[in-house]
Amino acid sequence: MYLFAHMLAIEWYLPVIVFVLIIKTGSGKNCSSITQCRCHKLEQKLFADCSDLNLETAPYFPDDVVGINFSKNKFSNVPQSLPKNLLFLDMSNNKLVLLDNGSFSRYKMLQNISLSRNTLREVSIGTFAWNSHLRNLDISFNRILTIEAMYNVTHDLQSSKIRTLNFEKLQCTYGVSQLMRVYHVGFLRHTQLTELNIASNRLYSLETGFLNVLPKSLRILNIADNKLGFGMFIFEFSVLPNLEILNVSFQESFHQVGMNGDFFENCNDTKVATCNCMNNNKYMYESNPASKNSTISLEGFSKPSANYSFYLPRNLQKLYYHDNLYKMSLPEFPMGLNNSLTHIYLQRNIIYEVIGPITGLKRVRYIDFSGNFCKFIAKSFFIPFVGLEILNLSNNALSQMFESDENGDFFQSQRRLTDLDLSLNRIAHLPGHVFQHNSKISRLNLSFNSLSDFNVKINHMKHLSQLDLSHNQLTQLSKNVRASLDAIATRNIKVYLLGNNLKCICGTLDFLKWLRDSKSIYFVGINNYTCLFENASAASFNEIGQIVQVLERKCSSYTLIIVLMTTLIIVTMTTTVSRILYRYRWKLRYMYYVAKEKYKSETHSCEEKDRSSFRFDAFISYAEEERLFVFKLVKYLEEKCNLRLCIHHRDFIPGTGIADNITNAIHCSRHTVCFMTSHFLQSHWCMFELNMARMEAIYARSGQNVLFLVALEKGTMKHLPLQLMDLVDSNSYLEYPGEESGIEIAAFRTKLGETLASGSD
Repeated sequence: MYLFAHMLAIEWYLPVIVFVLIIKTGSGKNCSSITQCRCHKLEQKLFADCSDLNLETAPYFPDDVVGINFSKNKFSNVPQSLPKNLLFLDMSNNKLVLLDNGSFSRYKMLQNISLSRNTLREVSIGTFAWNSHLRNLDISFNRILTIEAMYNVTHDLQSSKIRTLNFEKLQCTYGVSQLMRVYHVGFLRHTQLTELNIASNRLYSLETGFLNVLPKSLRILNIADNKLGFGMFIFEFSVLPNLEILNVSFQESFHQVGMNGDFFENCNDTKVATCNCMNNNKYMYESNPASKNSTISLEGFSKPSANYSFYLPRNLQKLYYHDNLYKMSLPEFPMGLNNSLTHIYLQRNIIYEVIGPITGLKRVRYIDFSGNFCKFIAKSFFIPFVGLEILNLSNNALSQMFESDENGDFFQSQRRLTDLDLSLNRIAHLPGHVFQHNSKISRLNLSFNSLSDFNVKINHMKHLSQLDLSHNQLTQLSKNVRASLDAIATRNIKVYLLGNNLKCICGTLDFLKWLRDSKSIYFVGINNYTCLFENASAASFNEIGQIVQVLERKCSSYTLIIVLMTTLIIVTMTTTVSRILYRYRWKLRYMYYVAKEKYKSETHSCEEKDRSSFRFDAFISYAEEERLFVFKLVKYLEEKCNLRLCIHHRDFIPGTGIADNITNAIHCSRHTVCFMTSHFLQSHWCMFELNMARMEAIYARSGQNVLFLVALEKGTMKHLPLQLMDLVDSNSYLEYPGEESGIEIAAFRTKLGETLASGSD
């Protein structure tokens, strides 16, 4: 059985699987009359696992046992001696043949029943009539029970709490195709069913109105592994408003078996319908006239029309339509806009061309279109899929489509695309701008193609984490691609190059060096790479260092050496000069502005009558965010301490450059006071003032300490740049008391005023 087609079927067995797993953990408590049964207590409830013991009769169980697993035994009837309050019963893989109204009448509290993989031939009306608490029922893989049994089963469930119902494979593998009729499931309209599985029943169609009588609460519908073709029923899916997952995969499967297997099985699933309403659909609508009125009429489709839309269930999120043996072309197909579809699985069909467009699917994020033998997809097809994030087009024949896409029209609307798989498409060349609109690509798979060169623009793919170019015809990666990978490799990028025709020649020497030296790019399986020398001998990349050395000796020349040495000297000198300039940058800037001031007429302004006097007692440096605080403090110091202070908001000369004003103010002030805050450290001009004051102290004041630091915020000094930490380590600084008492603040002001009034430090 195909795993993917039946992955949804796992949900039908989930209660039983959980039950079995819980039991198999084991417990020391005795829960039956035979010791072979494993016991477990969960939430004060006792479970017994008596599976695979070759039992034909049931052992004794105490009344507190609520779950029993009898799977893989030899029961021919449902035991009637089990505790009455049983909640879970697994009778799968036994020899049950007939179920009647006495099979489960004793166990009225049952919530989960598994009867799969028996040899059931009949389930009579009334079998589950007493089980109104039933939530999960699995009758799957009873291959001669036939779908006619669904009528009897659903008849008993119409007043139950049924949520999941598994009718998978109630017909033999081979035989005449079946029509799923309305009466088979008509009674379900009274329930709150959420999951229905009718896969593997040789269904060739669903009778008109079948989907309409299913309960509106249905969330998951599995009709995979049948023989469904196109019919009017496809227009009925929209009547299931809460459907979230629809599986119609594996239609028309060949079911290949060995000559000693199911081919010769003695399977007879011919059975006369027990319901006399087969040809009277009115039976199903007598108590639900609304359903009858909403049934689709064929008359509206007697003539072809271009004005139609196909409406999906409004909450449908995942559509599985893969592994179908349909040879088809996808024409233009308008979808109703009111849908929630996000995932489409179309892999391994025979969709040889896609014309489209298919409109109305803006929410789709995932499409798997691999393995479809497709040769043509119209460039306009993907335009409506603006939300697409993951796209798999592998294992097709789309080489001509991509090789001619010079302007990147194919994926022009996929701005959110993160995963793109184009492997196994026989692509020999890709234009440089084929992915120019897809900057968010994280994983790009181009493996198993015929690329002899790869010169695609990828430097805009800042999120690229995986580039698979394995099993192509590449001899190297171009210089532009290497540069792009280095530029975007902020984190490790995985590059796959295994299985290419890599060359060890002078023309690829730079590429080989790049492979050897790259740190932020991880070449997956690099030790398995091989390259060919000109003499056709091969070398393993286990010895890439030696390969590079051999090629360097072979390909070197005096011209190359001279060029390299000259370049090295220039780079070294440039680096050295740059480091020197950087190290003394503040001294050079200070000397430049001081020299510039000497040739201006304002120079004498700070050299009044006595050259040793200064125009200001202090220059105040502060960030814009502390302006109000500084204004109040300056006013106090000027009025109470008779100080002359310079602040840039008031005393800078208009029309003069900011740097000139700062240098002149520091030069004409006895002291410089910096009010340190986080805003100060982030301000370019504040740090300029701090460094200029530092240079003034070193080169103009003979090392005198003219710079005072005042910390307005606690912890500010810890964030000083490393080169300025000596100001804190070798000199004291004042700390503003903050929210302390007025006495502390007054003491701070007095201390600052005395310090600035002093003619020396």
